[in-house]
Order: sequence, then C-alpha cells, then structure tokens
Amino acid sequence: MCNAVPVFQAKNRLPFYIHLAETEGPVPITRRNEVVAYIISKEDFEELKQSAPKEKSLVECLQERRREYGLEDDDFDYTEYFDSLRDRNYFGRPDSEHIFDDFDYEEDEK
Repeated sequence: MCNAVPVFQAKNRLPFYIHLAETEGPVPITRRNEVVAYIISKEDFEELKQSAPKEKSLVECLQERRREYGLEDDDFDYTEYFDSLRDRNYFGRPDSEHIFDDFDYEEDEK
C-alpha cells in the first residue's frame, strides 16, 4: 500500500494515483491527516465485492428470527402479510384482521 495522499493532491494528480492503485495497491486519501477514502484498482474492487458477505433480505431475516423462536413450522404467509401492509385500504375492511382493529379510538381521544 502507498503512503497516504491529501485530497487536494489526489485531485490535482488523479491519473497518477489511479495508475499507482493499479500497479501498487490501494492509495489512502486523507483529509486533515485522517484517511477518508481509498483509490483502488478495478481488480481489487471486484475481489472485495466477491468476498463481501451477502446482505440478507428482510424475509430472510424474518425467517431466521422465526427459526430462533421456534416459529418456522406455522405456515406464516409473508406475501399476504406484506401485501396487507402495502394496501392502504386494508385497515378497516370488514373482512380484515389488523393489529389496530381492537383499538378504541374514541376512548383514546378523551
């Protein structure tokens, strides 16, 4: 890895530092003597991208938590649940069950 380079110097000599990153490795960029960024080669970037852990989707996180609590066997329908959250007309329909259906709005206003 190269010595750290101040932002203004990297801006003024960017092609040089890009070449340096391609040939010698990442180039740290500093602002007020603190590293704030790196210039890296495409190959280094692709390698980092491949080795980075894949982020889990919301459904995967929910499934993982349900397994932790022993709830994976209850046929929970994620599609229906998320559709109910997206559907603005869902609340208050006679055929719906919603977490706020039992809430007494008149008593709350008193």
